[in-house]
Amino acid sequence: LINQLKRKYGDDIEAILAWQQRADKELQGITHSEARLAELGAVEERLLQQAGAQAGRLSQARSRSAGKLSEAVVKELSDLSMDRAQFNVDIRQNEDPAGVYYDGRRLAFDESGIDRAEFLVSANVGEEPRPLVKVASGGETSRIMLALKTVLAQVDETPTLIFDEIDQGIGGRVGDVVGRKLWGLTAPAGHQVIVVTHLPQLAGYGDGHFHVSKQTEGGRTRTTVTLLNGDGRVAELAAMLGTEGEHATGGALSILALSSSVKSVN
Repeated sequence: LINQLKRKYGDDIEAILAWQQRADKELQGITHSEARLAELGAVEERLLQQAGAQAGRLSQARSRSAGKLSEAVVKELSDLSMDRAQFNVDIRQNEDPAGVYYDGRRLAFDESGIDRAEFLVSANVGEEPRPLVKVASGGETSRIMLALKTVLAQVDETPTLIFDEIDQGIGGRVGDVVGRKLWGLTAPAGHQVIVVTHLPQLAGYGDGHFHVSKQTEGGRTRTTVTLLNGDGRVAELAAMLGTEGEHATGGALSILALSSSVKSVN
C-alpha cells in the first residue's frame, strides 16, 4: 500500500504525509467556502472603509494645496510675460460600485488615491481654462513648466530639466528674468538644467555655454557641439545680439557681468 502511495503522491512517506496535509486544508476550504467568503467579504468592506477615509484626507489636502499652487504659478507666469494667464488645478473623482467608501459615495481608486487631477490653463483673455496639453504652444508650455518647477523646486526630485523654445515671444528684459529663474533651479534644488535658446540674456546665465552647428559633408549632415569659453563665449553672445563691433561686444560683456553679479549674491 505504501509503495502504491509513493507512486501517486511522493517519493517517501514524508512527501505522502505532506500531500495529505495540503489535501485536508483544501478540503476544509471547499467545505466551509461560504463562511470563508463571508469572512473575506467582511474584511474587504472594512479595508475599503479604511482606504476611503485615508483617501478622503489625502483628497482634502490636495484641494487645499491646489489653490496655493495655482496662485503661486500665476504669480510666476506674470514674471514670465504671461501676466494675463490663468492656471487652475481640476480635481475630480469617478464613481465606481466596487470602489472605496467616501462621503456617502463609492469612488474609483488606485495607489495614488481617489483623485484625478489635471492642469487647466488659459493663456489669453476671454478664453476658458482648458487642459494644458490641448491649448498651450511650445513656448507657453516651457514657461508654464518653468513656473511649476520654480514653485516646486524644493520638492521636485527630477534630476535633469530640459527647456526648449522657452524664449519664444519674449524680449531681452523678460529674458533676463527667465534666465534668473532657470539658474535658480540649479542652486536650491540641485537640478541640472539644459536650455536650448537663441536669446543672449538667457544664455548668459548658463554655467556652461555650448554652440550647436550643422555642416554638410559628403552628402550627409553633421552636427557639431562646441563648448565656448572666454572670448569665444563673448563672441557668440555678441552674435546672438544681432549686432557687430564694439557695441555688440560691450553688450555681451554686460550680459555676463549682470549674470555673474546675480549668481554671486545668490
